[in-house]
Amino acid sequence: MPNKRNILTDKTANEWLEIGSRIIDPKPLFGNIWHQGEVGILFSNTGKGKSILAVQLADAISKGNPILGENTDKYIVLYFDFELSTKAFQKRYSKSNTELYSFSPNFVRIEIDRGENSEDEKLSFEQLIINSITIQALKNNAEVLIIDNITYLAASNEKSHEALELMKIILKLSREYSISILLIAHTPKRDIYSPIQLEDLAGSKALSNFVDICFCIGESVKGDNIRYIKQLKNRNYPIEYGQENVINCEIEKENSFLKFNMMGFGGEKEHLQASKTNEDKRILEAQSLKDAGKTNTEIAKTFGVSPRTIGRWLKLT
Repeated sequence: MPNKRNILTDKTANEWLEIGSRIIDPKPLFGNIWHQGEVGILFSNTGKGKSILAVQLADAISKGNPILGENTDKYIVLYFDFELSTKAFQKRYSKSNTELYSFSPNFVRIEIDRGENSEDEKLSFEQLIINSITIQALKNNAEVLIIDNITYLAASNEKSHEALELMKIILKLSREYSISILLIAHTPKRDIYSPIQLEDLAGSKALSNFVDICFCIGESVKGDNIRYIKQLKNRNYPIEYGQENVINCEIEKENSFLKFNMMGFGGEKEHLQASKTNEDKRILEAQSLKDAGKTNTEIAKTFGVSPRTIGRWLKLT
């Protein structure tokens, strides 16, 4: 036998089962959707609430509070915010400069320091970001990382070889230090008439293959502030919120906190854009009800949409 280093470990299948039975089951971070130790992706189109839900998750996990009816445990959370400025973040989570939302000390938000650092001139911006994430995770004894968003880790994550290298680094960080990681990503322009699929994730074939879980936020024809949450992948648990049972939500600001409020469950098709012919028919029916003396609220109940949507329809007639 060649005298070479062997990095593989062999045991019988029964021995592996016995070892696994002694390992504590991972605790929930977002109910059945995301668990301790998992690496996942949350994605949606631009401006549909990814960052709002991500901060809401960080807030709930840092306090150990349920979120959208789903249980979580309490952990130290690092939220890498590469989207909002300090002022934009403050305005989103306050009513004024004095009425500020109270986050947990376990919630650590991190921005990019734009200062010059000549010692790191040989590193690319992406390499510097990834190195800095590791440093911050260890410095804060972090148990959960949320990175908003993935484009700051790799400029071209849609290319399979670059995405592979990125995910190797992310998975190593998670496995080596037992850290749960959620990456925020986006979709390119997609067909609003069709259900959301893994293929809608930018670089999906290169990214989704390597993560444990993937879920998304969809927009809705029921109103500008209506959204739904759908699971697309769960390697370790059955998918609970698939196409026929999405989580219906409404984005609202409550006590200085912008968040998703759960409205129940339903089929994804209820949120999808109908064909132009059907849409025109609904608009004409809404106008007929308005002419008959119905209020926008009453008409909205008839179609299962918001009064704001009815107002938009009536402007088109």
